[in-house]
Order: sequence, then C-alpha cells, then structure tokens
Amino acid sequence: MVGTGAGRPTLCLGVVGDEREVFMAIWKIAPVSDEPGVSLIQWSILEIDDGTRHFVGADARDSTGRVSSHVVTFDRLNLRGQTQSGRVYQLIGQPGWSSNAEYVWKCWCEVNSVASYTDVTQQLLVWGKDDNRM
Repeated sequence: MVGTGAGRPTLCLGVVGDEREVFMAIWKIAPVSDEPGVSLIQWSILEIDDGTRHFVGADARDSTGRVSSHVVTFDRLNLRGQTQSGRVYQLIGQPGWSSNAEYVWKCWCEVNSVASYTDVTQQLLVWGKDDNRM
C-alpha cells in the first residue's frame, strides 16, 4: 500500500531531536499488476481500531518500509498472506522491528486517521490454524 520506494510522494511530518520538525516523503508503491508479490523482513502484523490487520515491515530487496492494505488471508505455517489489493506478501524469518517500517506505519496511521492499533503478530503465529477471517 505505501512504502518508501519510488512513485509519487506524500509528505509526512517527523520530529528530529526535541525540537526540529522535518517533512519526509512516503511514496505509493507500484500497482499489483507490476509487483504482485513482496517479501518482508523485520515484519509484524498490526490490527487497527476498525479490526483490519496489516503487514508492516522492511522490503527484503532494499529495506524500505512497507505497509500493506488489509490482510484477507494468512497462512501462518508458510508465513504468506494476501491483502485486499491482491498482493501476496511473503514474510521472511522471525518477526522484528525496522525503523523504516515504523516510520511508514506512523505516517500511514496519520494519513488514515488510525487512533489505535495492536500488535497481533504473536497471537496469529501461536494459533493452531490459519486465520482466514482477516
């Protein structure tokens, strides 16, 4: 859905130190027809206040931050899911944290008026079946 890669940028306010504010660019990613799959490292699955869940992580190709559209299916054994856009995300390795992904996530939340979210990564990985209610 959004990332720090090529495309048309959206500016997002960031804070550097205690007082300096800076604007940083966030780009829309390529259409699904051009990029049907993405592999994420340092990833998590976050649920927003409307109940939708999103993959958040760093693109394995270039470590840019990525946030998916809402997840519609997730295979916890193969760490693979499909989003509303039709894009397939392959999650690589263990869940983790990326400053690039966190930055994009915070901007995405601001742009989409997300008031709260919960990290549901561990609960989805522990359940004994795939969670396809997403």
